[in-house]
Amino acid sequence: MFKRFRKWLNIDHIVDMTVDLFLILFDVLTSPILIVVRLTRWIIGKYLLDGLKNKIKRLIHWTKGKPTLLQIIIWTTTLCVSLLILTLMWFFGQAITELAQEMWGHQGLDIE
Repeated sequence: MFKRFRKWLNIDHIVDMTVDLFLILFDVLTSPILIVVRLTRWIIGKYLLDGLKNKIKRLIHWTKGKPTLLQIIIWTTTLCVSLLILTLMWFFGQAITELAQEMWGHQGLDIE
């Protein structure tokens, strides 16, 4: 484990980590809600998008060898549902951003 950590610990990772920590510290000091909103977006995006991708991959593998008409119906339905989920994720992300800006009085939040 120590060898693995030592291999990971190189100048590139140290610089990246230092810059990231500085940016996070700067964000927290200038506007604490930014960190909360960004973490919330990242967590929701990561788990929802990863889950969606995994389900689509499993569905595509499941439809291999099935009749062509069934494949077309399933893939079309999957595409429509995926677009709907992504649109809802975008909508709720925008709503969370607007809510945060309203609650904290437009403190110059540039969340995009």
